[in-house]
Amino acid sequence: MSAHPAVDILTRRSAVVVQDRPLVPLSSWLTDVMARCATSGLAVQVLTPHDARITLPLRMALGGPKARWVVQEPGDGYYDGFSGLPLEWDGAMFAPVGQETPRPSDAYLVEPPAGLGHHLVVDLRLVHEPTSALELGGAVEGLARTLAGTSPRSWGTAEPALARWSPSELTALARRRAPQATFLTFMGPHDAAADGPRFGGTERVSRVTSGVKETVTFAVAYEPGRPPPLEELAAVADGHARAGTLLTMTVQWVPGRADLTYPPRWQGAAVPVALAVGPEGVAETGAEHMAAAPVEGRVIGDDARPGMWYVLGDGTDTAAWGRLGDLMGRLRTSGR
Repeated sequence: MSAHPAVDILTRRSAVVVQDRPLVPLSSWLTDVMARCATSGLAVQVLTPHDARITLPLRMALGGPKARWVVQEPGDGYYDGFSGLPLEWDGAMFAPVGQETPRPSDAYLVEPPAGLGHHLVVDLRLVHEPTSALELGGAVEGLARTLAGTSPRSWGTAEPALARWSPSELTALARRRAPQATFLTFMGPHDAAADGPRFGGTERVSRVTSGVKETVTFAVAYEPGRPPPLEELAAVADGHARAGTLLTMTVQWVPGRADLTYPPRWQGAAVPVALAVGPEGVAETGAEHMAAAPVEGRVIGDDARPGMWYVLGDGTDTAAWGRLGDLMGRLRTSGR
């Protein structure tokens, strides 16, 4: 990768982008750096102060295996913005400190603020037939109306997402870019007069052997005390299963701020609450094998070609991670 105006440190292993600002978005500069790093095999590392926050799309973009959120402590030292574990510069990139039992930074372990709500995070994977009539964005609209009571307000290829929400324009962009993948961000209403919770997320559209794959990560911020809307989510999964487009849908319940931004501090444990498996996954694994999973499930979609819906918990029990692991292990071992 050649020099880039947004990159402050470029080595043979990484590109470091320094963002000394209170709120760091997934800007067009950052998306370009990430795309170039993906092509060249470099890690991308975003360095921020300890009192900065990142937006939802940037958090999702930094969740990949060769991306890292690096946070500078109030004094000397650095830590990972998601785990709090200490980092050090090894001459080519920020890497974990070589300690047998590393302890998170004190700056990361600040007590969470009172009255913290939750983010419902939905990871939805669909595959569509590649027909001329295909219009994308319906999955995002469905989640928005079901979970937040309104449609998305805007979309774009980076932040700020300035284009008015339009499935037809989104689809046209994905068609122009095919067979290359298209990465998009979307946001709900965020002005003070807007009713309902804040929401937003990302969408990735790509061509695969079986058709057009649509991967949506949707997050909505709920006030304290509200439980996860599991029945509404089951209905969403059922609709996609009936349409024959559902691959999987996983749902997590994550403590978080009402404005959908993320500080580099501990806010509480994320907990999985549900998993849906589409008709293709059920058929490949075997319906009987799926029904005998260690987590009780229920049939969704068409009885002739069903999917499955599993409730893992109510968002309060961290043992749900074990139930998810047991379930995924059984699904990977079909016995066929």
